[in-house]
Amino acid sequence: MKKIGSDIGYDKPLTTYSARHSYATILKRSGAPLGFISESLGHKSLQTTEAYLDSFEDETRRKYAEMLVPK
Repeated sequence: MKKIGSDIGYDKPLTTYSARHSYATILKRSGAPLGFISESLGHKSLQTTEAYLDSFEDETRRKYAEMLVPK
């Protein structure tokens, strides 16, 4: 992943975790069925996938909220 990031000029850490996160988030926002996302990630239950995706949405909300408060 580091080599791919370097090859495309991406200067932040690129990991398999970030790739997995991006994959799942893009599918969700594109309207892919939760069952498909769950199967793609290798989860045994939809609840696991729901929790996984919700945690990312919480991170996004937190980032935007932090933008409202000047440092």
